[in-house]
Amino acid sequence: MNSVSRIDRERMKDYIDKMDPNEHSQILNIIKKYTDNFTKTQTGILISTENLNDECMKEIDTYIHFSIDQRKRIDDDNKQRKTYERMVQ
Repeated sequence: MNSVSRIDRERMKDYIDKMDPNEHSQILNIIKKYTDNFTKTQTGILISTENLNDECMKEIDTYIHFSIDQRKRIDDDNKQRKTYERMVQ
């Protein structure tokens, strides 16, 4: 039985939906480590999170947090660069 709550699964789905194709590819690589039970369509990959064990879900969640952190760092860096550019001009 999966101990990851339905709310957490939905939250993860919402974050994954907002990710770019490279990040989607990384999520798929994680899933492939645990199962080959997914469906490929023209519009993407379909998988029921009910088929994923807790370890897989935790690894996906860790990757989601990593991606969110990296985006924040990139955004902060870009803001800082713009500030420096204004100071130099």
